[in-house]
Amino acid sequence: MQKKVGIITIGQSPRTDMTPALRRFLPKDAVILERGVLDGRSEDEIQALRPEPGQTTLISRLQNGESAVMAKEKILPMIQILIDELNQANVSLIILACTGKFPLFTSRIPIVYPDFLLNHVVKGLLREGLLGVILPLPEQAESIIYKWKEVDFMAIPMASSPYTFVEEQLINAVQQLDQYPVKAILLDCMGYTEEMKAIAQAHTTKPVILSRNVIYGVAGEIL
Repeated sequence: MQKKVGIITIGQSPRTDMTPALRRFLPKDAVILERGVLDGRSEDEIQALRPEPGQTTLISRLQNGESAVMAKEKILPMIQILIDELNQANVSLIILACTGKFPLFTSRIPIVYPDFLLNHVVKGLLREGLLGVILPLPEQAESIIYKWKEVDFMAIPMASSPYTFVEEQLINAVQQLDQYPVKAILLDCMGYTEEMKAIAQAHTTKPVILSRNVIYGVAGEIL
């Protein structure tokens, strides 16, 4: 029986930078249904979603390749609407394509929550200790430290965006983290690619973990 997989990005779909990499983890005849929180929204509407003081900053990709910053708190109802749509489409699995920390949504279809999955896979691999974390924006550092503290890691965050990607910036972040006794360096965003992982790995002797591979690999196992 042909499987349908729903992907929800907090940016705009299709995610041509991300979903092709997912296909190698799925059954060959699987159908991917993409939905984006920002699909069909005007520039003004997107600007209205930007974080206000005290809100959690998230970042994602637009169709034109640029990035958009938004408040997690403002998009939660929009994500639920997309989950409802995918439930109606009778998908076998829904993947929330963001490693930020989210509450549980209502769904009769299983949802893969990357933050929960990634936290527990890394804990299973490394147990605890210092963890180097590369994230898109400096203002996400506080929430990243809190997220990893929940599973007994002391995160050392460094910023390098996968969306406005500058190779030298990623190399600099990796080299700074390499000076600490971290157990691994994690690329903590679904936007980081295999190519970015290869660049990072070339500048450290520490293991480099690509978030999307962990999420895609585990999701593929249950289809």
